Amino acid sequence: MNSSIPNESVNTSDEQAVSSGDRVRTLEANNYPAEFRPDIQAVRALAVILVVLYHANIPGVHGGFLGVDVFFVVSGFVITNVLLREKASKGTTSIPGFYARRIRRILPAATVVLIATVFATYHWLSYITGAINANDAKYVAAFVGNFHFATIGTQYFSAGQPPSTLQQFWSLAVEEQFYLVWPVLFLILTLPWRAFSSVTRLVSILLLVIAASLSWCIIETRQNEVWAFFSPLTHAWELALGALLAVVGPHLRGRSPRIGLVLASVGAIAVLASTWFYSSTTLWPGTAVIVPVVATGFIIAGGSLRGPDSFGRLVQFAPVQWLGNISYSLYLVHWPVIAIATQYAIAPLPLHSEVELVALSVLLSAALYYAIENPIRRSQWLAKRRLLTFVFGAVLIGLSFAAIYWHLSHY
Repeated sequence: MNSSIPNESVNTSDEQAVSSGDRVRTLEANNYPAEFRPDIQAVRALAVILVVLYHANIPGVHGGFLGVDVFFVVSGFVITNVLLREKASKGTTSIPGFYARRIRRILPAATVVLIATVFATYHWLSYITGAINANDAKYVAAFVGNFHFATIGTQYFSAGQPPSTLQQFWSLAVEEQFYLVWPVLFLILTLPWRAFSSVTRLVSILLLVIAASLSWCIIETRQNEVWAFFSPLTHAWELALGALLAVVGPHLRGRSPRIGLVLASVGAIAVLASTWFYSSTTLWPGTAVIVPVVATGFIIAGGSLRGPDSFGRLVQFAPVQWLGNISYSLYLVHWPVIAIATQYAIAPLPLHSEVELVALSVLLSAALYYAIENPIRRSQWLAKRRLLTFVFGAVLIGLSFAAIYWHLSHY
């Protein structure tokens, strides 16, 4: 998610050797610098902590489930920034390159967690539960788990049956479904047309997506809350809002640090307030999701207004940044740890056990991050071998299905 394309600066002495097209791309690239945004890492940390504490039934985090929606906004912002930097520095957008980066970023950690979860479910829970979850895993491995959970009528908050130990993968499926469409649409919208600038076209389409998706989110939640919860159509506006903030980011960059601080502070307070006031009884997503999603937009826009060098100590606090780094692994790992332990115990777990499970989740996710996620994501060897990256991704998916069907046939 943090992959970036370095800026190419042009020295004065070399200007005559640079074509006008290269000079334009260089100026555009300067609008999308590959700068590190500590506030984005802090938002990631906040989002994953809210989700983990909510699932661990920690008192006070009544609406921590909204952390997933915060993630969607951040994801849309980060991914679109990557596309914009590539377009600005290279003059084009590589669709194969985009998906190769997604493979290195998403699949390795997801594969390890999926296979480990199937094994652990069979080992610590009943064979029947293991078989049910292995069946869930088939859809999860194909990145359509959200449709599967919606189809079988899974209730995220109060299901009659225990929720799947792989249910956290639904949000990953929503993201990947959005990214099947967005890079291609981005490529088309940024072609060198004479009518309207690429920024105007991007902003117009993103505003249309936001309006249509949010409207459908409100309508669908009233008609079928389960489908509204899992559908990519009801969450597309959250990703699109992040994308919109990335597109307009250069026009906000460093313009008003004070206003940026106020905006980001209001956003953070609104997210935390929503976490307190919302609960499992809140009709979700519906209109309720607007507050935390827009608040996340405030935080991101506030960070753009503040510029790269004006973030406070809390945002840059090392443990906060570290949690932001491992947020993806922690999101994947925490749910099966908590769900399997809860179902194994049958009775509700005491608070100290829930806290211990959170600590265990952090330790396991840190191991996953340092051993699998980060080395493969940053592998220059794979980055230079795109075809091999796609083969690697196919092998990982194949391993997932092999593990699933082995368990289904042997138990």
